[in-house]
Amino acid sequence: MMKTDKELEAAKKQLSKLKELYETQLAELKGKGLSEAQAKDSLSSSWTYAMQCQEEIDLYEKLKRGELPPAEEFSSRGKYFVAARIARGMTQRELAEKLGTKESAVSRDERNEYHGISMDKMDRLAAVLNLKVLVC
Repeated sequence: MMKTDKELEAAKKQLSKLKELYETQLAELKGKGLSEAQAKDSLSSSWTYAMQCQEEIDLYEKLKRGELPPAEEFSSRGKYFVAARIARGMTQRELAEKLGTKESAVSRDERNEYHGISMDKMDRLAAVLNLKVLVC
């Protein structure tokens, strides 16, 4: 999951290269006598990876517009916290200031998807991000 605009730009460049490579390989395979369907079939894993990159880009851009999907759409509570920060228009630095901690601590927690954080920290994070967190 992308967490910063810098990661977004890198992903867009990577996606562009992936699509260009796919088109080149598709043309090469067709030039070797494969039908378009056969060529696409042999490159399906490359295309799937490119589409996964596109989905990540689309999600980040949606979050940047302030659109936060339901929590159920995320594979972990930590990813939802990261998504909520982005959707709220907050940088890691701004979140750190609101939590009274360092930016490096927020970066580390996000990298670890908030795994193992204390209940107190989860409560403070949820309050700052204006989220309701249910503990089951």
